[in-house]
Amino acid sequence: MKTESDKKKSGISAIILCGGKSTRMGKDKAGLLIGKKTFLQQIEEHVSGADEVLLSVKDRRDYPKIEARHIEDLEQDKGPLMGLCSALKECSHERVWVISCDMPLVDWDVAQELEDYLIDGIDAVIPVDKTGKKYVLCAWYRKSVWKILEEQLKTGDYKVQHVLENLRVCYVAVQGITDGAGKFYNINTPEEYRKIIPEKIKEKAQQTPVVSFVAYSGTGKTTFLEKLIPKLKAYGLKIAIVKHDGHRFDIDHEGKDSDRFTKAGADVTGLISSEKAVLMDNRTVDPEEFLKKIDGVDLILTEGFKHGPWPKIMLHRKENGKPMPLRPEECLAVISDVDVEDCENVFPLDDVGKTAVFLLQYIQQNMQHIENL
Repeated sequence: MKTESDKKKSGISAIILCGGKSTRMGKDKAGLLIGKKTFLQQIEEHVSGADEVLLSVKDRRDYPKIEARHIEDLEQDKGPLMGLCSALKECSHERVWVISCDMPLVDWDVAQELEDYLIDGIDAVIPVDKTGKKYVLCAWYRKSVWKILEEQLKTGDYKVQHVLENLRVCYVAVQGITDGAGKFYNINTPEEYRKIIPEKIKEKAQQTPVVSFVAYSGTGKTTFLEKLIPKLKAYGLKIAIVKHDGHRFDIDHEGKDSDRFTKAGADVTGLISSEKAVLMDNRTVDPEEFLKKIDGVDLILTEGFKHGPWPKIMLHRKENGKPMPLRPEECLAVISDVDVEDCENVFPLDDVGKTAVFLLQYIQQNMQHIENL
């Protein structure tokens, strides 16, 4: 078995195949989310152990944010075999790991385990599951096989499976690969996509969206939120707002029953009237867990929580004389009285209505994402 240093010396290329039509899925599979990452982003991380990464695409302008070298098909509409042939031809190394963008669960550990079978005299290492399915687009190939692929393409035969007849292939059982049964899974339909989404991700997606408003003191975020809430309510939305306090605060009035209960050691104190109710957690709480308790609303706004996990809208006022508290590119939106670059969503401080419309659209997009799970 090869050592890690042996593998590095030999040089490894990786090809991510992204040129498919995604007809059964109805949308580009490379852009589907698994957690917070797209399939393509996750696969890009999974092949980071390679010396070079090539992206097989229909158009070089596809996926501009991916740094990998984009390789266009030599001829269009010839299927994945053309994409594989075109990319293999451009590889710098003889040993090539190939993976299609609809297999985001296969990681580099699997690739390394399979690479051990790419010995002298073998052109390709193909995983096979217990049903006999061959994963020809999640396999190892030698760069030199591009010539064989090219000859097959010239005959008008575009089926990837047929090329194996002219290669020296080592077939490896998926069940013999560490965690292989759980990782070799093609996602071609919405039903297959839903199966791979962990329950905890589904649960998180279905929580009420939270947006944090962040600004330095004196910017006017409380006044802005005070004007924003009625605008959102006018759309029929139910709104919760939670303020971050960097100091100790007390709601209880000295000597009142609730104050006496709290001082007696109650962990939670509640007050209920015919018009409102409040629960006070008299202990340190995790803000994220605390906000999960809020239900029956469409949107939770927070004032503060600059370092919290939620999307942030930053307010910036020039006359305040302070720098921006966050980088614009880190923000969901920026509200400012000056021009701001590096953020797609920028709104004026003096027009609360535009921010309200943006948040309404944000909620609608969140609901659409849940329906797609």
